[in-house]
Amino acid sequence: MLIGYFSDRFGRRTALICIVLSSAILGIVRSFSVNFIMLLIFEFLEPAVSSGIYPVSFILAMELIGPERRALGSFLLSIAFTLSLMLLGLEAMLTREWRLLTRVAYAPSFLILTYRWLIPESARWLVNKKRVQEAARIIESGAKYNKSQLTMEAKTMLSQAINGEFIVESNKDQKVKTYRLIMAFKSRILLLRIVICSFCWAATAFVYAGLTMFSVSLGGDKFVNFILNSFIEIPGAIVCYLLIDRMGRRKLMCLSLFVTGASCIAFILLSGVSVGGQITATLIGKSTITISFIIIYVYVAELFPTELRQTLLSTCAIFGRIGAILAPFTLYLGKHMESMEMILFAATTIPAGILILFPPETLNLQLPDTIQEAENIGKT
Repeated sequence: MLIGYFSDRFGRRTALICIVLSSAILGIVRSFSVNFIMLLIFEFLEPAVSSGIYPVSFILAMELIGPERRALGSFLLSIAFTLSLMLLGLEAMLTREWRLLTRVAYAPSFLILTYRWLIPESARWLVNKKRVQEAARIIESGAKYNKSQLTMEAKTMLSQAINGEFIVESNKDQKVKTYRLIMAFKSRILLLRIVICSFCWAATAFVYAGLTMFSVSLGGDKFVNFILNSFIEIPGAIVCYLLIDRMGRRKLMCLSLFVTGASCIAFILLSGVSVGGQITATLIGKSTITISFIIIYVYVAELFPTELRQTLLSTCAIFGRIGAILAPFTLYLGKHMESMEMILFAATTIPAGILILFPPETLNLQLPDTIQEAENIGKT
């Protein structure tokens, strides 16, 4: 949540650079741990910081592109994430030593310093912060790079903004209360969305992490299992990209959660009948829960306003982290009761699939900038 506030307060790009650098420094220092206490301290600090990397980069990407490109942006981010997991598995296979693996994995993070010149700040965030001149230059630069033709009205507005002549109209009360999380909780509509999205995020992360660890625990080389388990996310990402703008966010996520639950139930029914069938059910479940994980980021980002988007997304992501933390315990439960982990996975994904249908659909809608705009989603 603090990272979300930092991003909303100081900017997406600034937050991303600071988080990645901090994570790299903490990770490399951790590799030089001289005792168990030092290892635990940095093992806590580094994930606490790095947990904000994907959400912040995702929000920056979503605010830099239009509604028709959000699915593509989310798809590319998910593919990059999957490829990085596969690369991590390969690095672990080659190094076989955690200190060396940590240093090799974190070393490329320092390239994030180049983002200061390679990636622009979110123009939407700049406008929301009344830094219109900077936003106008980014829009103008983007139009030139894409060889897009702007309307005369747009050119006039950009010229006025760059010259400091354009005034952004804003609601005084809204300006005073910008970035205050309490405003979202005062809205019954947004509060209900926060509760539903938090539960669905927790369920998705719980099952995603659980299936990942369960798959790796199967027989065979654990490094190969990890790489293959990561690779199976690619088909899920492709299916998500092809269907998310056709079915919509809610329906596709509902379907993916139901299929994941059905796969877990199929695993239980195939116990003692077909090992190959159980492995297939596990892989299908991992692929479909990946679809849910991709959608939850897109959907939550589109449901909340720019002024609180990163903060509220991080709030929901906290519950996702709780779900991921609980996932390892399912493996221990499975040792005492056969297929207990799959029972729990099915018992969380199916209710989540029902609940996700309650918030409004956001397909092809502009990102809301204010709390009022967010509340009005689905009313027209």
